[in-house]
Amino acid sequence: MLQHAADSPQWKKIDSLYPEFGSDPRNLRLDLATDGMNPYGNLSSKHSSWPVLLIIYNLPYWLCMKRNYIMLSMMISGPRQPGNDIDVYLSPLIEDLRLLWDEGVEVFNAYEEVNFNLRALLFCTIMISRHMEI
Repeated sequence: MLQHAADSPQWKKIDSLYPEFGSDPRNLRLDLATDGMNPYGNLSSKHSSWPVLLIIYNLPYWLCMKRNYIMLSMMISGPRQPGNDIDVYLSPLIEDLRLLWDEGVEVFNAYEEVNFNLRALLFCTIMISRHMEI
């Protein structure tokens, strides 16, 4: 039974394949989630909004899905859903995630009062695809 993503075989596999990454609990494991919605609550409206969220899985399971710990990385807005063109919108975010994985970024740990190299991994994605025009 999985209560948290840390209980999954995928989490343990990442720890074994990349022990340097897995040994530092400050390194982030992120979920990228998106789904379209009609912001006006009116199905006849020809407008679509697609929030792209990053969820931090390093947190305890009771905090992972709380609003305060979910980051809105971008909002894709337009007359219809992005469809196959979503990769155009996501490419800057993917470039940043690649930098966080390959090199990391230097950040300040205020608790220990030291700088460290923060790295991040895109752990999983959740994308809902609808095959209808909005």
